[in-house]
Amino acid sequence: MTMRERNKRPEAERGRRGLKLMRLKIRSELHLCLRFAVALCALSTFCGQAQQPAPKLTVLDNGEVRIGMDLALGGAVTFISSKDHPGNIINSADLGRQIQMSHYSGPWPFEVGNKKPNPAWAGLGWNPIQTGDCYNNPSEVIEHRNDGKQLYIKCIPKQWPLNNIPGDCIFETWTTLEGSVIHMRYRCTNQRSDRTAYRPCPQELPAVYTISKLSRLMSYTGNKPFTQDTLTQVTNDWRKPWPWTRFVAAERWAALVDNDGWGLGVFKDDGGEFHGGVYGDDRSDDPKHGSTAYVAPIHTENFDYNIVYEHHTDFVVGKLGDIRKRFNDLATKTPPVWRFVNDRQHWTMRNATDQGFPMNGEWRVKFGANTPRLESAVQCWRAENAPSADLEIAYDGQATTARIFWRRLDDDKYDTQKSLSLDLISDGKFHKYRLKLASSLEYRDLIIGLAIEPVTQPRPGEEMAIKSIVLSAERK
Repeated sequence: MTMRERNKRPEAERGRRGLKLMRLKIRSELHLCLRFAVALCALSTFCGQAQQPAPKLTVLDNGEVRIGMDLALGGAVTFISSKDHPGNIINSADLGRQIQMSHYSGPWPFEVGNKKPNPAWAGLGWNPIQTGDCYNNPSEVIEHRNDGKQLYIKCIPKQWPLNNIPGDCIFETWTTLEGSVIHMRYRCTNQRSDRTAYRPCPQELPAVYTISKLSRLMSYTGNKPFTQDTLTQVTNDWRKPWPWTRFVAAERWAALVDNDGWGLGVFKDDGGEFHGGVYGDDRSDDPKHGSTAYVAPIHTENFDYNIVYEHHTDFVVGKLGDIRKRFNDLATKTPPVWRFVNDRQHWTMRNATDQGFPMNGEWRVKFGANTPRLESAVQCWRAENAPSADLEIAYDGQATTARIFWRRLDDDKYDTQKSLSLDLISDGKFHKYRLKLASSLEYRDLIIGLAIEPVTQPRPGEEMAIKSIVLSAERK
């Protein structure tokens, strides 16, 4: 353990006590699953003292940007630089930083045989991460290829809270370069023997840690995306038990930049929720410094025992204006379309169960003992661009009136004022419905998500299946 880590131990202990108090006060799934996770590196608390292996980088370089993955650390990204800024901007002070895959599910705590999680991280539950575990054991790369154009990594991750326990899943990444843009595709293939359907948990897609010199977290958080409206600097208080700020990025990107506006941008085209901030008061360009900056796109997911979970995230190295332009050029400008062919399309279910992964052309949901609700991930669109919703639904049960809810940018939760009713035909067959969202005066400005309550009171055992939800303009 380094002198810096020893000096931080009392602060880390206070942080853990604060986190325990927060667990008693905050009941949302967001904090239940990630209350420790995003702080696990910032606290600089190691459970063990195993020495990290010597770096074993594999690199892509197109003359504009250079990215390196460490084959000794699960293939996590440990190096990014550009032609104008040759220094490394990725923080690797411990095995929980870097740019790396990180997924979450139950049970809480997660135990393997007689091995129990370290008490500091027991609240995380099931948490395989790409680099290694809190005892400093690195994850294992089992396959890699680099032909100079695409870099492929396949690894067996480690369970962060446990000592040298491999994750019961496989992580894969594919990386390509296009000018200053880094395109990364990710896949987690679960191979869990535990088939329990745990509650939905937030996923870091991926976790991104940079040098603390890139201390300004910038994004567009207003209600007029893609209009060159003024950007926002997102701030946080790293001394609080929950150190990061949660925010909605209306243009689906955020960037960590220095005082000159240069740094690293992160873009997720089907996203909108981000977490981030800076840890520590120091501002350093040392990749091994204890202070760090953090950002992550977030989706909350029901993470099945056998799920094959794929997603795409893009990165840009450069000036803030160039980052915004590149991402706005990449962004899909049309409203969301959800087709439940193979997966839930980032929707989650509460008080209900489904057939699990894969969807096989429809999302079939069985209601539980309480009133069920289906919720989309955070995605942003202007209400005037999608005045209607087309739904293809089959309902098998008593005659019912469903409710379709929406949230605007400043809403913390769904409420009945922002909802419309939808009468469902209860013959078990698929029917197409058109709901005129714009018929409500409350459907306006920037919308950030939808929810469906199929029934207004509990009806255990009844079922509803959805093939698609398409936001669209009115037909001429």
